[in-house]
Amino acid sequence: MQEFYEIVSSATEEQRQNLAELIDAGFGNSPALLCDHIKYLRGGSIGQIFCNTSWKQVVTDVADHIGINWPEVLDSRSWYELSTQEIENAVVMKQFQSIFEQLSQEQQQQILMDLQRESDDPHIEGFVLGGSTMLAAKMSGFGIYLLASTVLGSFTSALGITLPFAVYIGVSQTLSVILGPVGWAALAGGVLFSLNQPNWNRLILSVLFISTLRNSTDPQVSQRITKQSCLEQQSL
Repeated sequence: MQEFYEIVSSATEEQRQNLAELIDAGFGNSPALLCDHIKYLRGGSIGQIFCNTSWKQVVTDVADHIGINWPEVLDSRSWYELSTQEIENAVVMKQFQSIFEQLSQEQQQQILMDLQRESDDPHIEGFVLGGSTMLAAKMSGFGIYLLASTVLGSFTSALGITLPFAVYIGVSQTLSVILGPVGWAALAGGVLFSLNQPNWNRLILSVLFISTLRNSTDPQVSQRITKQSCLEQQSL
C-alpha cells in the first residue's frame, strides 16, 4: 500500500478527512489508519490481518468487480506494464459510463454541455460518447478530474454523504440531484457487505477520490480547481 500511503500523505488534512468519510473510516484520517481501513474494506475483519496487497492490486480488484474491458486497457501490454493511474482512469470512465447510459437523452445533453463548459479538452464529448475505457488514457488530467468528481457527486448524493463543495466542480455540483438516484443504481451491485467480504461500494469511492487527488497535483489542474472554487465561493 506504499503508493496509496504516499498519495494520502501528500494530501491536506481536509482531503484526508473527506476520504475517511467516504470510506467510513471511523478511527482517524492519518495515512497509516487510512491504509489499514482500505485493507479492512478489501479483506474483511479477518482477511485484513493477512492482507499485504498493493494499491495497484486493490484498484485492479475494483476494476475486475465493475467489469472494465481489460483488452482495451492493456492494449497488447501486460498488467505489469500498466501504471496504477491508468487503471484508476479506466475505473473512472467505466463508472461514468454506467451512470451516463442510465440518463435520458436530455440529461445526457445537459451533462455534455456542462462538461464542455468546464473542460479545456475539445475532445471530451467524443471521449464520453465513445464509451471506451482505453480513451481515458488520452484525456487530460483535468478531464479525468471532471469525470471522477462528477461520479463522486452522484454517489455521495445517493449515499447521503456530504462533502465540502470544493471537492466537486461544475457539473457534479449542478447535477447532483439528477445523478443521485442513478448513482445509487450504479452502486447497487456492491451494496451488501459481510464482515469477511470486500466492501466494493467504499472501495469504488476510494478509487474515485484517489483519482481526484492524483490529478489535482497537476499544476494546470490545481490552477483550474482553485479558480473554479473561488468563482463558486463568490456565487454563494
